[in-house]
Amino acid sequence: MITPFYVFVLILGVLCGFNTNLPKKVEALKGSCVFIPCTFDIDQQYEKDLTDSAKRKWFKVGKPPIIVFDSSSPNTGPLKGEIFGTATQKNCTTRFDDVDQSHDGSYYFRLEANDIKKLLLIFPDQEVIEGSSVSLRCSTKIFCPSRPPSLTWSSSLIESITGRQYQSQTDIISDLNLTVSHRHHGVTFTCTATHQLQKQITTQESLLLHVQYAPKNTSVRINPAGLVLEGRSVTLSCSSDANPAVNYTWYRDTERPLNPVQTGPNLTINNTDPTHSGRYYCTAENKHGTQNSSVLLDVQCEYYEFQRGRMMLLKITIFCVFGVMQCVYLV
Repeated sequence: MITPFYVFVLILGVLCGFNTNLPKKVEALKGSCVFIPCTFDIDQQYEKDLTDSAKRKWFKVGKPPIIVFDSSSPNTGPLKGEIFGTATQKNCTTRFDDVDQSHDGSYYFRLEANDIKKLLLIFPDQEVIEGSSVSLRCSTKIFCPSRPPSLTWSSSLIESITGRQYQSQTDIISDLNLTVSHRHHGVTFTCTATHQLQKQITTQESLLLHVQYAPKNTSVRINPAGLVLEGRSVTLSCSSDANPAVNYTWYRDTERPLNPVQTGPNLTINNTDPTHSGRYYCTAENKHGTQNSSVLLDVQCEYYEFQRGRMMLLKITIFCVFGVMQCVYLV
């Protein structure tokens, strides 16, 4: 005795204004195939959003519902077969192969148009400078006026952000208005759209904000740190936070007027002596401004004394001889 295979197909669509034309029940024999004649209609306002790349799917009713067939990968689901025609032909006629009693149950067809997940994020095409006001706009289509989607903003900063949300006849829009600072440079802003359809569909779009600003936190350090002895090499390094990148210029306070000593982030002095002592200034500059920092370099003398058969390094005072700083060795 051969047991019939029953498939109950529910008329259920993913969009408002969507309906399917299906038989209420189809039967098949175990091991054979089942043919389900199916067409669908959508409201005219959604016609422009329907393309042949739309996915045509069959679900088996359950908690949760199970995808049993996907037109984009027809041979990977629990039910294998073929869906006929194209989405723009509004054809959902399907053949399932090699069915058995485990397939007995209730099913429904769903259309997933790609533009359901379309999310538009707009950023002004202009240079963003610290202190300026910018507006980020996020929008998505409204497919069900009775269940409009929601838009939320988030960022890689810790603080929460909220946009101003409103809607037109076809879209819901959220504007995020910011007065940008250097803290916003390199920050990712993300807009999330949530559509409450047959199932919750969430999609995201992100952008990376680039803010230009004048130099900040300019500082100078001495390497190696600590005591600087004559005859050694020393490097002064300057760093600054800025966008675009800065140009560095070095000055000495012994020059009147101040004349540039060197350019670049590092100033290296080889074979130091006390004449190199003094205050060194680093100027960081880009097109939005400048900032200075300085460091005091103190080169000290050294001499050697033999004591108890060993040589010891001792520090002595720098003397001024004939108005010129130099190391004086006392015997």
